[in-house]
Amino acid sequence: MSRHRVRFAFEITEGPNAGLRSSGWRVWTNNEDTYITASTFGQVWKGSLHGDVAWRWAMDKNHVQSGRAPTLPKGHDRAPWTWEPTPFVNGVRLAFAIAVTRGAMLDRPADPKDQHRIVVEDRWDQLTLAKIWMTEPGVDLPIDPLLDQPMELSSGRRVWITAGWEELSDGEPEPLCAGAIVEPYTPGVQDVRAPGLFVRGLRLSTDTAA
Repeated sequence: MSRHRVRFAFEITEGPNAGLRSSGWRVWTNNEDTYITASTFGQVWKGSLHGDVAWRWAMDKNHVQSGRAPTLPKGHDRAPWTWEPTPFVNGVRLAFAIAVTRGAMLDRPADPKDQHRIVVEDRWDQLTLAKIWMTEPGVDLPIDPLLDQPMELSSGRRVWITAGWEELSDGEPEPLCAGAIVEPYTPGVQDVRAPGLFVRGLRLSTDTAA
């Protein structure tokens, strides 16, 4: 089965901070597998959802074999985060989510390869999400808005990407951050329905006091 790839970025599109954005993300499929990564990971890290068998966030095998930095400590598995595949409910399952905060929006150039923008409101009490769903053969996803046409797996299942927004109770205004930090989330460890990534702004302290 041919590969299908969807690229997108999160971006503030209105107001005085219009143009602040995330790095570009991409989701693609190959046979029965679904992959997730971001341009800032530099072909080092990616998420792999292998059918109903192995779901994980791992260092890319080719990168590990190259011996280039960054490297994992000796003896560590290249997949520090592994997950159980989420269940289907009425032929639909939420497989993965990328949740970004307002603070993760940075002053960076747009990438013309990104086909879609997920609009981030310029407010601190809201999470913006890209949700990756899977459906059984013949089942449509009754959720909007869709980013692109679904990607078909070799089994006839399909992979869909939607945008979403959720309230963030403890969001506080921050100065423009120096970067973004990504934290994998796991059902049962964090209060989430599906595995995913939480992306927040990274501030560098200028306090040099001991």
